[in-house]
Amino acid sequence: MKVLKEICSLERSSPGRTAVTIGVFDGLHIGHRNVIERLLQVKRDEGMGASVLLTFDRHPLGVVRPEAMPPLLTTLDEKLSLLESTGVDYVCVMKFSRETASTDYRSFVRDTLIERLDMRHLVVGYDFHLGSGRAGSQELLREEGARSGFGVTIVPPVVIGGRVVSSTKIRSAILGKNLGTAARFLGRAYFFDATVERGSGIGKGMGFPTANLSISDPGKLVPPAAVYAVRVEPEGGRRYGGMMNIGSAPTLQGGGKRRIEVHLFGFDGDLYGRRVRVHCIRPLRKEKRFAGTDELKAQLMQDREKVMRILEKE
Repeated sequence: MKVLKEICSLERSSPGRTAVTIGVFDGLHIGHRNVIERLLQVKRDEGMGASVLLTFDRHPLGVVRPEAMPPLLTTLDEKLSLLESTGVDYVCVMKFSRETASTDYRSFVRDTLIERLDMRHLVVGYDFHLGSGRAGSQELLREEGARSGFGVTIVPPVVIGGRVVSSTKIRSAILGKNLGTAARFLGRAYFFDATVERGSGIGKGMGFPTANLSISDPGKLVPPAAVYAVRVEPEGGRRYGGMMNIGSAPTLQGGGKRRIEVHLFGFDGDLYGRRVRVHCIRPLRKEKRFAGTDELKAQLMQDREKVMRILEKE
């Protein structure tokens, strides 16, 4: 997979005729993956030179309606890492600006999709609209395809348990701590990438050393305050089971700003400064204030046993 930050660079690569899909793809859930699978099928069936996924460097609502901007299921880097395994030939990351938002769909099709990407087939999801004011409906895109000589495939939604899979429903499930539902819709456990920072060392003194995590993108969706069963992948390392606390650490810190701390089972080393990926498996209990460190330590020992059982059954 080649990632292109400038669409014009695709011309220099000369892949020939392309099958293209466009979207935000926030979360890259199973509905999005269904669209990508159809894209790859079209490429094969029609003998296209390349498959191209066009996405954006930011969520369009952050430009068009900032007040309605949803929290992100995947940052751009997380999304690109997930796309690596899909088989797409090119991922074009287009800067989304007010100028982009004001471009009418016919101009976008002509100037970007056809002229720059040599698109001969467009594959999009059932709820896709293109261009200023979302004017480019599926019907109009089909009409444009008939005029300009490209095919259009509209991929139907994925339905699980009578519910259409969508990024909105996944966000709602995570905020409600329904991580099982989120995982079914995503096709994997919900995760976030973070950097390990130095902490106070109090947890280590109790026999529960923790990695203090910092998420660089303030728009990333973080699960609500609670204790969770997790799996953690340090960059370049193997995956560990563990437990995570999201909250203000009221027993040790007296409350305050949100903290994210993870304790890894069987890990012996220094993670300071390293990137880790935290897969959120299941909530365990609410965060609470204990009478002191002895009571907290006793609770953590119980938590560890419960989390180990959860991860063994997963």
